Amino acid sequence: MPRLFGTAGIRGATNREITVDLALRVARVYGDHLGNHGRCVVGHDTRYGAQALAQAAAAGLRSAGIDVTDCGCIPTGGIATLLTRGGFDGGVLITGSHMPPDRIGIIVLLRDGAYIPDDVADALEARLAMSEAALPPPVPPERIGSYVAADRPIARYIDDLLSHVDVSRIRTRGFHVVVDPANGTATLALQEVLRRAGCRVTDLHATAGPVPERQAEPRAGVLGALRKAVTEAKADLGMGTDIDADRILFVDAAGEVLSEDCTGAIFAKRVLPGSKSRLCVCPINSSALIEQTCAAIGARVEFCRAGQPATVEAVKRLDADYAYEESGKYYFCREALWCDGLLAGLKMLDLLTREERTLAATAAEFQRFYQVKRTIHCDDSAKARLMARVRERWERELLEGRERDLTIDGLKRSYADHAWLLVRASGTEPLIRVYADAPAPDRAAGLVASGEALLRAAAKDVGATLAT
Repeated sequence: MPRLFGTAGIRGATNREITVDLALRVARVYGDHLGNHGRCVVGHDTRYGAQALAQAAAAGLRSAGIDVTDCGCIPTGGIATLLTRGGFDGGVLITGSHMPPDRIGIIVLLRDGAYIPDDVADALEARLAMSEAALPPPVPPERIGSYVAADRPIARYIDDLLSHVDVSRIRTRGFHVVVDPANGTATLALQEVLRRAGCRVTDLHATAGPVPERQAEPRAGVLGALRKAVTEAKADLGMGTDIDADRILFVDAAGEVLSEDCTGAIFAKRVLPGSKSRLCVCPINSSALIEQTCAAIGARVEFCRAGQPATVEAVKRLDADYAYEESGKYYFCREALWCDGLLAGLKMLDLLTREERTLAATAAEFQRFYQVKRTIHCDDSAKARLMARVRERWERELLEGRERDLTIDGLKRSYADHAWLLVRASGTEPLIRVYADAPAPDRAAGLVASGEALLRAAAKDVGATLAT
């Protein structure tokens, strides 16, 4: 049986790979894993089929003896908040996050709101591979779990979000904010959160629907409408999220999109001084800017593998105060073990108010770094032997200026000029990624070109076929 769980749950084509039968079976074995008793939440995003999959997950949990509370359509941060504040034992979220609208995922949550780690995913995989006869027997009829709809889930989520910042202080600024929730779950909460914080809100793509009116992943290149709206409205800033609202990007008053790494550094500089561990966790594809920032404030950085489960596992293991991912995810670890774009948006307004600064002035504190990314197709059957050959060449090539290597997830080489090169095979797709980060765009482009040349030479060595 091919592995189902990747770096962020189980993902695939809606109603073809991710079916109601699969959602039911995953939820059922999770209920067995929980000991066939307890309470779980379920929820879903705005995509076609998401509600049906969530209902199937609810049925699977109930068939395993779990009482279910259905949160309906809700952001990722919302279901995690209700899960933890309500003392539930776990949950299942159906969301495609930043993926195209015809793809979706099944996310299994722990009682602390975090994605399940690899060991739990492995245990569920093993149960899913069993025949029906080998699984634990079904619970008797009198132990089938109950089902209720959550009480005012969005309103309770909004109240919780506002409790994490000084709302009265933010109101004094009277921010004008343009939001672009991409027709996703943030449409249910973001505008109301900002209005209750005293903001004037202009919105784009703000009607919830199954197909977003812009590309779902909030990257600088797809936020043109948001950038234009911010400048035309003479707004203070803009916020763009993905479909499940765990990611957020910020746009300053001049229409410039802050890089995700710059935003990560902004939060690190404010969160880490005086914190318990003075430790930031981030995946290996994070810019060298975060190391530079943490060194300046006497904090330290620990790198982890890419993906939300690996980030949260490292946060827990190291007792970190803060984490971020280059995809636009920010973790305020003493408050939540999940990333929440709406919470990050409020945190940004709070710090801008406290410091009486604009977003552009705040971002100007940091050196600019540039990333260049290349994604190359390689059949899954060839990835392992190709990466083994890449490693052999890696040991004797691209060595000039090398400072250190990290091999926790692919091959990452850092250089004395604060640049790095990463060659990494995707764990969920037939792809190999070649990324570079540097203080100068030409340096980043040159490193990616060198990394791709090394990869193609290794492919020739082992007879593997690559395609861009």
